[in-house]
Amino acid sequence: MRQTKSDLIDSLEIIFLRFAELLLRLPERNYARPLHLLSGASIGKQVRHCLEFAEALLNGFDIRFVTYDQRERNPIYENSPEAAAYRFQELVREFKLKDWEGEVEVSYLVHSSSGSENVVKSSWDRELLYVQEHTIHHEAIVRVALEHDLGFDDIPESFGFAISTLQYKANLSILAWDPVI
Repeated sequence: MRQTKSDLIDSLEIIFLRFAELLLRLPERNYARPLHLLSGASIGKQVRHCLEFAEALLNGFDIRFVTYDQRERNPIYENSPEAAAYRFQELVREFKLKDWEGEVEVSYLVHSSSGSENVVKSSWDRELLYVQEHTIHHEAIVRVALEHDLGFDDIPESFGFAISTLQYKANLSILAWDPVI
């Protein structure tokens, strides 16, 4: 079955709200704590990164030009799980208000040492899907850190798993499954 733009927005809503609900249950001291498993980064830094990619997409909407690399960084999201949760909730509303039709240009850094950029043509569909998959990828990182570094186990079953993995799991006729499918 083909996905439509409204399906992408609905999917992002589920992912963003799931993330927000989890964040509201996390103690702030664990949220901002540097973790060995994350090479000294924190859960908050992972969350900030996700939020800023979604914001970069929104910020580029009116000018039809997105730059994920040159995005604004907002440290409040990496220090306050509550602020991050509320931002995810706001993003749901903001994404629903846009008409995601047409093309967009996306800039990217060619190499970190030169600072030179290039631009590719894309579509809003593709960029919405990118933000969705990017967020799920970072959910998986957060999940591992919560479970293994912090011993936090009150995590939604679907958190951090690709939609295709969840579908595959639902269609399995056996009980054992491999989460890396």
